[in-house]
Amino acid sequence: MESVPVATQVEKIRELLGAQYDGPVEQVAQRFAEGGLKEHPPVFNTEAQALVRQLNEVGLPVVVTTDTSRSGSAWKSFLEGAGGMRLAHVVASTDVGACKPDPRIFAEAARRSGVTASEILHVGDSWKWDVEGARAFGMGAALYRGLWSRYWDSVDPRENPPVIDASIPCLDHLSEVRRLLGLM
Repeated sequence: MESVPVATQVEKIRELLGAQYDGPVEQVAQRFAEGGLKEHPPVFNTEAQALVRQLNEVGLPVVVTTDTSRSGSAWKSFLEGAGGMRLAHVVASTDVGACKPDPRIFAEAARRSGVTASEILHVGDSWKWDVEGARAFGMGAALYRGLWSRYWDSVDPRENPPVIDASIPCLDHLSEVRRLLGLM
């Protein structure tokens, strides 16, 4: 599953509409990538906010990976502003040109954090995209099931996956991450 860079998306829309750019293409792409975050903000996971703050307090960098057409810089700005979280980086699929579980998004997260893959714990809510992707790149992984009751998708219902590797922690609350990191 490939991600399309924001500038490419903007150019395709411009071609389709026969429109002219309202400024340099980089500015137009940035406005497109940031569109809607302030007008229709996502709901914040309070568990994630608390965990990020706790990790910040002990000096651990938090890097977010996300499959989205919005830029990582737009998400970082929004999450830090409205969400009150301090993040080292946000790696968006549109910036990398690849979606999870593609190893490029995990490689970029490791590169930006300055830490080797084996020293990283990737926590995500999808077995296929998060756990398998992180493990294939050499990262540690944990499956977060805390929000599954809020999801509904007939194609990927996020039911308990078959146990492929029993060593993968399955978390019902993000506070359990602190135990995994030896912070309890």
